[in-house]
Amino acid sequence: MPIDPTLESITTLLSPLSVTWGFCGGWAIDLFLNRITRPHKDVDIAILRTDQRLIFDFLRQRGWMLEQAVEKKLIPIHEDEILTPPVHEIWCRNSGTDPDFLEVLLNESEGDQFLFRRNRSIRCLLNQAFVISPSGFPILAPEIALLYKSKALSPIGRSDFQAVLPLLDAPRRQWLAQALHKLSPGHEWLNDLLEQ
Repeated sequence: MPIDPTLESITTLLSPLSVTWGFCGGWAIDLFLNRITRPHKDVDIAILRTDQRLIFDFLRQRGWMLEQAVEKKLIPIHEDEILTPPVHEIWCRNSGTDPDFLEVLLNESEGDQFLFRRNRSIRCLLNQAFVISPSGFPILAPEIALLYKSKALSPIGRSDFQAVLPLLDAPRRQWLAQALHKLSPGHEWLNDLLEQ
């Protein structure tokens, strides 16, 4: 896969931090597949909510402006503010960098467990939730990226699912099938996951 300069730039930016993070959304899917399947309008990264202060301070020191997305409004984040659920979407802008926009998504954790934000009984080990792609970039595991996409089934979400499905090993398929069964027992992806 040709290395995208945007991904390299974000990876270089965050490399001094010793925190758990990974590209998520569509980029997580493409990095797992090791090929670009479609254009991406922006870059999203997943972090743990427990690391927010460290990452936000780090970005601010480098000229990034941070805002929380709350009910379709953007609200500045104060320096000493700790964001709690349900706030999870952070817009970061820096007109002096390329890319000049980064979306940071806060994820829940408990000890060594990753907790799915929409249903905390859906969980897995952190070292299975955040993995390294074939090209060496950190990503949110594809089955978790797909679970987030499963809520509002868009053509892009369906396309991502069909692209990833053949490459999901048995444990990843099983985890996604069990999670979908909890969230949405009649979900259209369940038949495909259970067939193989």
